[in-house]
Amino acid sequence: MRFHIDHFCFAVLVFALSPACAQRFSAGLQFAGNLSQIDGDDVYGFNKAGYGAGGFVSAKLSRSTALEVGLGYSLRGSRSGKNEAIRVEIDLHYFEVPVLFVVHDWPNRKEEKEYYQMEFFGGIALGQLISSSSLTGVDKDFNKTDVSWILGAGYHWSPRWGGFLKYTRALNSLYRYSKGGVPVDLTSYFLSLGLKVKIL
Repeated sequence: MRFHIDHFCFAVLVFALSPACAQRFSAGLQFAGNLSQIDGDDVYGFNKAGYGAGGFVSAKLSRSTALEVGLGYSLRGSRSGKNEAIRVEIDLHYFEVPVLFVVHDWPNRKEEKEYYQMEFFGGIALGQLISSSSLTGVDKDFNKTDVSWILGAGYHWSPRWGGFLKYTRALNSLYRYSKGGVPVDLTSYFLSLGLKVKIL
């Protein structure tokens, strides 16, 4: 799967760099801090700190809408708080491909190059678990494929630079176990606060 994703993203980037597509396509980098947790692990709160980094290519669909495809890395998981009765530490390292529908608003026409200051986005992300760790060793049985939905918003203070806040939650289970005869699913979700810079 990774081979095909790499070649697809490379083809998209080469296409975006062609002069004929310069007005319709843009590309950039993004970096974020993550706060995450996992439902079903018996601890509460966004106690696990992580980070994400990657690139993206955006294709303009209309004056105020776009389709954005990304490629990146994300660290997330779960961690018990200082006052928790049990100790939990789960690290999840993912290779991700998010696909987002973006709506732009609040055009800024004061700059030499007009740009939209606000954006709202939603979509899905396909993730591949590339490594993991846990205190109990249960991570060896974790689901290697993650499918998540994403909602978020961003603010641009210049044509190139902006910030964003997004919420990501898995649609499928990371792991299923039985507690008192009742099946319990581990479901990962996290908040991301980051920076975005256009390079093309």
